[in-house]
Amino acid sequence: MGEQEPTGRSGERRQPDVGDSEVDWRVEVLRHAVLLRAFEPDVFVVEEEKGEAAGLAAGALVLASTYVIDELFEDLRTLAENGGTVADNDGFLVLEDLPPRFAHHYDGRFARKFLVATVAITGRLSAEQWSSPASVAEALALHVVTERAKYLLIDHGFVTKEQVRDFYSGFQDAAFDDVDHELLYQGNADGFEEDDDISTQLGLADMRIGSWFEEFDGSDASVHPFTIDVAVPEPHGS
Repeated sequence: MGEQEPTGRSGERRQPDVGDSEVDWRVEVLRHAVLLRAFEPDVFVVEEEKGEAAGLAAGALVLASTYVIDELFEDLRTLAENGGTVADNDGFLVLEDLPPRFAHHYDGRFARKFLVATVAITGRLSAEQWSSPASVAEALALHVVTERAKYLLIDHGFVTKEQVRDFYSGFQDAAFDDVDHELLYQGNADGFEEDDDISTQLGLADMRIGSWFEEFDGSDASVHPFTIDVAVPEPHGS
């Protein structure tokens, strides 16, 4: 796939409880970098980059994780107050960054499951060993977090849109087994997930929205039980 422009939000809604003038954002980002233990620093930058670049990229990813989780709680409150789905309402902070053509499926139950999937995949960033996304939902969650991290760095003037691609290209190669989830954002691929021939030809996992929370075959991680819809057992003797 070709390079895409960052699509996430800046994450500036969740900041320390001090005035902007009192926050040294370079320090704030760098101090979070130590929390990301699943990857070596050099995965975040191209060879030419020096100095604090790796720390900024790692710290932004950790901060973006906290922003996205916080804002998913806000999105849940919006759905609880208004009902319906993302397609029926405005003002979402994270859920509207998911593939838009499925917005009519993003209801309260979906949002709760997606929040748990986000916690699961971002929690593995602080583990000693990385396990790649175990489901489409986890891949989308990590995608949203990574895009948010890019904009955090851009918005605070640490990098340009052109530079930020290099900051995360190595990480994305290492963190994702594939980028099949990006097809869900492409308008010219509308409906591909319902075509079994295309999925087989391209070697795709099941990308239908009803399968987003199902564990990938052969995954080295497990999805969280909360995200699994267990079939209701048939009555005894039926």
